[in-house]
Amino acid sequence: MSASEPRRSNGGRPFVSIGVPVYNVERHLRRSLDSLVNQTISDFELIISDNASTDGTGAICEEYAKRDPRIRYLRQKKNIGAPQNWNVVFEQSHGQYFKWASGNDYVALTYLEKCVAALEADPGAVLCYGRTALIDDQGNDLGIYPGDLDVPDARAGRRYMRVRGKWMLNNAQQGVIRSSVLRRTGLDRLYPAGDMVLSAELALFGRFLLLPEVLLYRRQGPTSMTSMRTPEQIQRLFRPDSRSPMRIMEGRLVLDHYVTIGRAPVPLRDKLLAWADTTRRAFWVRNILYKEVASLFERPKAPPTPG
Repeated sequence: MSASEPRRSNGGRPFVSIGVPVYNVERHLRRSLDSLVNQTISDFELIISDNASTDGTGAICEEYAKRDPRIRYLRQKKNIGAPQNWNVVFEQSHGQYFKWASGNDYVALTYLEKCVAALEADPGAVLCYGRTALIDDQGNDLGIYPGDLDVPDARAGRRYMRVRGKWMLNNAQQGVIRSSVLRRTGLDRLYPAGDMVLSAELALFGRFLLLPEVLLYRRQGPTSMTSMRTPEQIQRLFRPDSRSPMRIMEGRLVLDHYVTIGRAPVPLRDKLLAWADTTRRAFWVRNILYKEVASLFERPKAPPTPG
């Protein structure tokens, strides 16, 4: 389906929804939005959620929304944290398919066309994405990321284990996803690495398809990579209103995996397989888990006595 062949799905709703959560990305936002509004599939809606940006991001979003009726611009009254902002754009969407997009990155103009065609041809797949080219903050080529993988396993438990064991950069989160499946998940979690839990959860519902061509150009830099941020910056990224530091991160991650597996609509044998893998990984980080639990019982240190 090309731009000259618009398509409307049930009730005149857009065929594809694109969600763009943004915060202070004025430097790269135009490149990102241009790559999205000029897709070879024209039947889409584009939802932007501005997480109370303090730079020129809002003005750029308003400019694009005024000239393209497919764009809806939402501005949060206050910073609600990155994961919540990513979830908002999906919750506001109506398309049969959904794609998240970052305001720092940009995509090939055929991204939607190629991924939707692959999903339409394969009902057992829930997500499709292409290979990723890494670029620096100035746009210089850093090479093709070697860790993008397809997830072809027939068994849900095997797919879950593959995503948990092989995923490093979660480029698949910017793939095209069946909205009907995404609505059955817990969406992006509100803590670091919560997007990885979502990807593993999606794998329980179906296979991931990896296309051979580069479709995503992803920036590597302090403003775009959580791993390059300080603990204080991570705190503001996930829980900007909290006055206390984020705690029990590893324990929360492990517990979330157990709960996610338990509620998935898959055979018991696959749940047992995935639970066993989660238990094995919890054993590997048992020292971290012990320290996190012990920290709950530590008394706060008394302030030093003057003089």
